Amino acid sequence: MKSLVVLSIVLATVATTCRAQIISLGQCAVPEVVENFNVSAYLGKWYEIERYEQVFQRNGECVTAKYSLNDDGSVRVENAMLVPPSGKFDIDIGRALLSFPDEDPLRAKLNVSFGGMPPIASNYWVLDTDYESFAFVFSCFPVGNTLKGDNYWLLSRTPELSPEVRDRVEVLIDLYLNRRHIRRTRHNLYYCQENIETTTEAAPESPKQFTKMAERSKRVNG
Repeated sequence: MKSLVVLSIVLATVATTCRAQIISLGQCAVPEVVENFNVSAYLGKWYEIERYEQVFQRNGECVTAKYSLNDDGSVRVENAMLVPPSGKFDIDIGRALLSFPDEDPLRAKLNVSFGGMPPIASNYWVLDTDYESFAFVFSCFPVGNTLKGDNYWLLSRTPELSPEVRDRVEVLIDLYLNRRHIRRTRHNLYYCQENIETTTEAAPESPKQFTKMAERSKRVNG
């Protein structure tokens, strides 16, 4: 009976404070992260290629992250996503700090928070990146003695990864992730154009379509 009460408390804690992770049995892995982390090179826009589903990202597509420096030296985080069939992007602004800024070599571990809360936990670990094409982001924390919570995001500078990068990512997936929980993020034109103009015709996809649009324009405009 006592064990059931403890388990209930743990699960309630997970539901209220750890709602963003994949919760499972087991102990957290302790992966190596990027060393000599170059914050400046990491800044800019990233496209989310895949992730572990998050409560705050439920059904989100067209997900991007933009990182820039705040005046105080922290990193400004701007996450954007669209939940179909909505044509409006949801924007969340957060803040990131290096988890261990005084260590040498500097490791790619950051404390990220949203909603004005102080970033108190190291919850963003860059396991691999070349800064120019991809970043493999992961984190894990223990929940009681028998459970763990995992986060995962695969980011890219473009909406698609090259085969060479995908091979590099697959090695880390085999080491640290459960493929069953990975979901791909869509970045197709229908959902993901940044400003959906419902009154503007789409660009023609074939010469035949182009001719039809030109003829229609001629009739309308004389």
